[in-house]
Amino acid sequence: MNDVSTENHEKVSEELNSKERQNKDTKCPRHEGVDGDVVPSKLHSHSNVVAAHYNHLEEKGLKERFNSPIFYLRNFNNWVKSVLIQEHTDKIREKDYGRPLRILDICCGKGGDLSKWQKARVEHVIFADIAEISIQQCKTRYEDLRRRLGRLYTAEFIATDCTKDTLRDKYKDPSIKFDIASCQFGLHYSFESLGQARRMLSNISECLKPDGYFFGTIPNAYEIITRSKKSPDASFGNRIFNIKLLFNPEDGYPLFGGKYDFHLEGVVDCPEFLVNFELFVKLAKEYGLELIYKAGFADFFKDYSGKYRDLLQRIKCFESYPATGNRELIGEEKDYEHAKDYMANRSDKTDNVGTMSKCEWEVATIYLAFVMKKCKSTWDSNGKQVYVTSTKTAPSK
Repeated sequence: MNDVSTENHEKVSEELNSKERQNKDTKCPRHEGVDGDVVPSKLHSHSNVVAAHYNHLEEKGLKERFNSPIFYLRNFNNWVKSVLIQEHTDKIREKDYGRPLRILDICCGKGGDLSKWQKARVEHVIFADIAEISIQQCKTRYEDLRRRLGRLYTAEFIATDCTKDTLRDKYKDPSIKFDIASCQFGLHYSFESLGQARRMLSNISECLKPDGYFFGTIPNAYEIITRSKKSPDASFGNRIFNIKLLFNPEDGYPLFGGKYDFHLEGVVDCPEFLVNFELFVKLAKEYGLELIYKAGFADFFKDYSGKYRDLLQRIKCFESYPATGNRELIGEEKDYEHAKDYMANRSDKTDNVGTMSKCEWEVATIYLAFVMKKCKSTWDSNGKQVYVTSTKTAPSK
């Protein structure tokens, strides 16, 4: 079902990185915005736009969500997040089963992963987000979940701009050490500027234990650029989403501030920023975070669908085609040509198949998942902390 060719990805990668080679200021020698550089005042306006957008998103009930045109997409996204959480809490427990796990859920929104942390049996979670109303709703959801279950992990709730403010100063215990940091569908907002990206990475890394995990999900800049190139006006989409570049691609692709407008039915309707993934990896390494896994959602599904097939079914990631019972298809009939072809070409004929509408899959395949591991550190002869990575020792900034 991957509707986007990957044959141009190397070319797109080269274009994204060519500007880095031309711009000496992007070699990341120091932490602008973290170590004292002034963040231009105009940058604050976009943070306000993002916070206002998510603050005004309505809290929808289960019935309304079931009738949403992105019902299966949202479930699939939740499956990806659940797998990331379960895989890496399990990996930590393989080494130390009785260890109480402490989590940083950064850019947590309204608390979409509250129950996932409960199922993973963690000890403590700090939830942080820029949108104050979202944090209030997250706290309300947490209290509701605790009342229903009787016992739940302890939690803290912080409303702040994680791309500009130091999180550690806001913790009840500033000496806390996290086993996992999770940032789902939010990291790309920090790529408005180098200083904001560095602040976000500093917040993620500075309290993460050595061998702890940082994982997340972000829009794939390569997919966005590849698809936008097929359009005369640098935009693409379908009936449930639309993306339009808000800069001129002929002038090159900015390493930071590469703004695009993103509309996704009932969920997102505000500008976002492209994440040059190779640059992201380089920056993260300076904070002792080394990439150990990266996959677009289509490949993530291939990697984990066997192991987590039951979970796919439990949270209803796919709908039946043709529709069964009194159900109606979530999409239009033309959105299921791939399912028709699959059924027609199967040697063992079947009456229906589990699938996702083409419109929803086109959105799902915009995203990628990544996992990084916090490196151990040592000290050099000058008393400076250095991180020991698998490739080379990276200096701490």
